[in-house]
Amino acid sequence: MLQKIHLWVGIVIGAIFSLSGLTGSILVFDDELDVYFNSNLWHVSPQPEPVRLDEATDKVRIEFPKHTLLLARLPREPNRSIEYWIENDKVIQLVYVNPWSLEILGKRDEHAGLLGFLHDFHVHLLAGDNGLLVNGFIGIVLLLTVLTGLWLAWPGWRKLLNALRIPRKESRLARWFALHRSVGLISMILLFSAALTGTAMVFYKQTNAALIAVFGGPGLPEPPLIEIVAPQVTPITPSELLKTAQSTVPDAQATWLRFPSHPQAPFVVRLKHPENSHPNGTSYVALNTVTGEVLMNHDAKYSGTGQQIADLKYPLHIGTAAGLPGRLLMFAAGLVPSLLFVTGLYTWWYRRQKPQAKFTKARLT
Repeated sequence: MLQKIHLWVGIVIGAIFSLSGLTGSILVFDDELDVYFNSNLWHVSPQPEPVRLDEATDKVRIEFPKHTLLLARLPREPNRSIEYWIENDKVIQLVYVNPWSLEILGKRDEHAGLLGFLHDFHVHLLAGDNGLLVNGFIGIVLLLTVLTGLWLAWPGWRKLLNALRIPRKESRLARWFALHRSVGLISMILLFSAALTGTAMVFYKQTNAALIAVFGGPGLPEPPLIEIVAPQVTPITPSELLKTAQSTVPDAQATWLRFPSHPQAPFVVRLKHPENSHPNGTSYVALNTVTGEVLMNHDAKYSGTGQQIADLKYPLHIGTAAGLPGRLLMFAAGLVPSLLFVTGLYTWWYRRQKPQAKFTKARLT
């Protein structure tokens, strides 16, 4: 019974597993590929003077007066532009600004281009929030498929090495099945990690709450709201707020800015410690845009154990938790579902076409 469930789950939604894995492999190197293929948006000539953050932000607001300013991705390298996220009628667009000349280098939709399409498919299945939720449940199914595959294929420790070999003298069916089982056994940990972390990111609220409950807090607090201020009060500039945030977490680099969406919302700066494996960092500082007061300081170094484990979801999913070797491993792991799908489907098809084809019981169980 378990073997039939494993078989039909693999056949019915194995193609989705395969596409998700292939897109994930490409997206492991998403940033590098985007910079390479869209160098006109990212590359600028670095200058000795400080980045003109306030003027660049004002330029975006002036050029796109009907849009709401959401986020700004700060340059990670000296020759990078500032990436602003703006929204109008629920459509998010990205604007790239030279931080010294203030030239607008270009604009594109959030999921524009091949990489944007692949990201939208991998995360949302091209269906927005509903697709994200479906993706989470597909991740659960993949977890169960990996576990049932392990149960069916596990030969015991003594026979493990022999089970990984591909027989040369047996039938084609036996060779294909042996390949299917060997690939599954070798990649089991990576597949399980990718499925578990991907599912945990979809259901991040429930996952974080569970980890903090089990391993202890404190967790990541919600930035507090501020009192509504009089319209005539001039807000503090983004550069001043950024300076305050960086002095609050002095050994971290600011990576993202989140602009207030309404008068009560704070200005939030995201920061990354050098040793943090998350590409964007997991430290946050929230500030009052009128007084400059620090409303929240979440330094990742002082997070509770539960939150520190929760912060590893994304670095484990894309492999950055283990540096370049980890990324290469996750790239390879993304190719595995396609190989399992092809070998499993072929084995099933071959047996249906040639019911007399046999191979030893040891290779079946």
